Amino acid sequence: MGERIKITRVEAIPVSIPYVIPWRNKHTEVLGEATTHLHTNVLKVYTDAGILGIGEARGEDVGASIKNLIGPALIGRDPLEIEPILMTLESQFGWSRLCAGIDFALHDISGKFYDVPVYRLLGGKARDAVPMVWTLPYVDLDIQVKQATERVAEGFQHVVKMKVGVAGDQDHVLAVARAIPDVPLRPDNNQGHDAETALTQFKALLDAGVKLEMVEDPSPSNWDDYQRIAEALGVGVSVHAGWKSIQDLGALIRANNPGIVNVNVTFAQWGIRRTLLIAGILESAGITWSMGTSHESGIKTAAALHTGCVARNEIAPADVLGPRLFEEDVLTETLDIKAGYGRPFDTPGLGITLNEDALERYASN
Repeated sequence: MGERIKITRVEAIPVSIPYVIPWRNKHTEVLGEATTHLHTNVLKVYTDAGILGIGEARGEDVGASIKNLIGPALIGRDPLEIEPILMTLESQFGWSRLCAGIDFALHDISGKFYDVPVYRLLGGKARDAVPMVWTLPYVDLDIQVKQATERVAEGFQHVVKMKVGVAGDQDHVLAVARAIPDVPLRPDNNQGHDAETALTQFKALLDAGVKLEMVEDPSPSNWDDYQRIAEALGVGVSVHAGWKSIQDLGALIRANNPGIVNVNVTFAQWGIRRTLLIAGILESAGITWSMGTSHESGIKTAAALHTGCVARNEIAPADVLGPRLFEEDVLTETLDIKAGYGRPFDTPGLGITLNEDALERYASN
């Protein structure tokens, strides 16, 4: 197929979508204010073939960057040349959430151009569906227990993830564990406690009979501390906030600490192509991977489901609940996230279409 197409315009639409339940974790507790809205930007990449690519990126500077930097660098480029475009953006502007958002849109365009879903564009499925966690924000205890029992009854039975790392978190974990005794928990400290406090609390949970799948970001410390925590608990550690770059990932692997069993990849930061690269790197080290966070619209979540089905490396239940946390989505479709699994659509590209009424309703300046 020798036909070539060109990018003609790039647009960023800022939106603000209310959470069903205001989000609280260690970070919001430090600030003293819950997160009530998802603030993100819907990206539209237009082509001269009439194919629209849809992406998403958070950040207050996205609009200006699209107008002054990223947009001009994309105009006239062939959107099917995904890798060369991403290499150009990274070399000129550095890697960012905005580059990842463009990555989503370029894959959407390519899938539509070749009339295949993105997962097929990437080589086909290694698994039919992505296993999912249900993540509980740090909210009132009775709300946590109610949500945990309802979601487990719905089928989210792989593991329930809980935001901890703040005062009173121990009581919350114990209450949820008693309400869903057969489902393991994944406490996510968000590095909120020092290593000794985290270790003491996790030991107390195990002594109380709480099933722990693994613990995430137990403390703001080093890989050796994480190894020590894993050995003391007999439970693996998942790393999320403790790495920021491919170089950091290399350092983690070179540390050769087998207690670190999983790396949670911020999918909105890395995009499709970089995430697949990271999953492959981790596979070579015998480390599983997962995806987070849930704080994106259905656009990013749809892309995550395609990616999670393609990567060969074993994936731990992922934290990409996306639109299920919000009052409404910006898509006309309802993503297939239920009963503990998420499945990508089988239609071309990401398989999604924008709900223009919702975009207008939640538009922000």
